[in-house]
Amino acid sequence: MKANKFFAFALAALALVSFNACDKKTEPTPSDEEATLALNPTSVQLEVGKSETITATVEATWLSSDETVATVVPGNDGGKSALVTALKEGNSVISATTKGGQTKTCVVVVKSSGGQGGKGTLKGSQIWPIILDGTTADATGGKVVATFQPNDVDQFLYVWENTYAGGNATGLNFHGNSDGYMALVVGDAGWAGAGFCLTDKGNGWQPAEELRKAIVAAPDDYFLHLAIKSTDNYSHCFYIMGSEATKFVLGTTGVYDGKVYENFARDGAWHEFDIPMSRYASALAGTTCAAGVNVFVMLSEGVKGNQLNLDAVYFYKK
Repeated sequence: MKANKFFAFALAALALVSFNACDKKTEPTPSDEEATLALNPTSVQLEVGKSETITATVEATWLSSDETVATVVPGNDGGKSALVTALKEGNSVISATTKGGQTKTCVVVVKSSGGQGGKGTLKGSQIWPIILDGTTADATGGKVVATFQPNDVDQFLYVWENTYAGGNATGLNFHGNSDGYMALVVGDAGWAGAGFCLTDKGNGWQPAEELRKAIVAAPDDYFLHLAIKSTDNYSHCFYIMGSEATKFVLGTTGVYDGKVYENFARDGAWHEFDIPMSRYASALAGTTCAAGVNVFVMLSEGVKGNQLNLDAVYFYKK
């Protein structure tokens, strides 16, 4: 059975958005103080996760007709340029308007980021999945010792109230298929956190405790694998097995008292990390996994709209 039920929360459905061409309107005649407005380019096709700069001949204010498809952010040049970023398949019209009332538009067509899927393979002789798509999980070939994935019975993804919501999980996942991945977007609480909890309703925490002991006994043999992608520059903090002493940050800035482990390219493509458990063996030696443990915790920089995209999160033994 494919073990990806929980993605229903984290994945946003793809929606193709159609638009009608606007009727031609007469542009205001520029005053002597204002040059004629023109945009370059006037139309663009982007893959999900990609960005492009639009330039204007006159300072302008910018607007996207559908910010769920493509966002537009003015440059630091008084509005003579703007960065357009594609978020999901569909169409959006980017408009630029001058103080004198001139308006020009650029039509943005966003296509699926089929080329952004990874071709990752499962690592290790044994694995303990946390986030893993169903197709890949079905093809593990007996490597799974125990799974920490949510099952809606005794293992859950708990999101701290009002901190994360479901994000736009578009394009292929880390393993190059369309089964989806974890996508969470930060709300307006000023912080964001979620944890994969092994509750006291079942026995999932017992394999976690066995794994913790194995890591402490032979730390060089174990790793935490994860894949992440982004087009922004925000940072994300993680820790494992309920121990905040294991915090590490992927990004440019330490957040939530976690130190930067490494940054990654913000190109909309998947980037993988193999975190050696030897870094945290001493911290894990001082804790115990019991019922209710959060085996994997995510904390994102608390900026509204910051999206966390994760896939292929699992412990493995080399």
